[in-house]
Amino acid sequence: MARSGGYRVERISRARLALAAGQDMAHRRHLMFGLVEVDVTEPLRLIAEHRARSGERLSLSGYVTTCLARTLREFPELNAFRRGRSVVVLDEVIVVVLVERRIDGQSAVEYLPVRHADAKSLVEITGEIRAEQASPPRVLPGQRWLERLPAWTTPLVMAWATRSIGWGLRFGTAGVNNIGFGRLAGWGLSPGAGTVAVTIGGISPRQAADGSERQIAHITLTFDHDVVDGAPAARFTSRLVERLESGETARVC
Repeated sequence: MARSGGYRVERISRARLALAAGQDMAHRRHLMFGLVEVDVTEPLRLIAEHRARSGERLSLSGYVTTCLARTLREFPELNAFRRGRSVVVLDEVIVVVLVERRIDGQSAVEYLPVRHADAKSLVEITGEIRAEQASPPRVLPGQRWLERLPAWTTPLVMAWATRSIGWGLRFGTAGVNNIGFGRLAGWGLSPGAGTVAVTIGGISPRQAADGSERQIAHITLTFDHDVVDGAPAARFTSRLVERLESGETARVC
């Protein structure tokens, strides 16, 4: 960190360089956005009951991950990414969860790939997220390059990485990001780095017609239009919303 009169200059951390490079690549893709409202009253009730019973605080990001992964299993054509003139379809469902961290004194996110996410319970995925939050920061493959390469080469490196089958087998094609608006109603627009990205925005109360209070989550879905068209994306969204509202993966015995 360099100091001068009235200001200071801090070197950007590897994690933030990687995040910025990923966002640059995401903006170069042809994206579709879906803004949906999801009634999460039932899953939040089940999560609260589990905490009261066991003391364990289950992760909302983990809950969304379970629902997204199981919906991807039903729509395997979205568990894919573009590679030049081809589409690579993965056998394994991997969902990357963005985990907020402090790295080198700066706010940053880490990418936690949850492998075989469609076969894991909410308790298992919550455990992985909590373990990641408690562990020392990890350096992803290629992050060290970003500190050494000239800035103009970064898009070239990222273009190669995002079309790499090895990268796809490591990080999958889907991601979950929790913006954390709290009880403020609002959507978060994030391009995401994969074929399908789910951004959790605010969760706010709303009175239903029967007078009950419902909890409404504002969810943004991002799709890579090079891989999926509007109609399949709409069917995927409909099934995902149905699963999110049901609370089925939050039922912990």
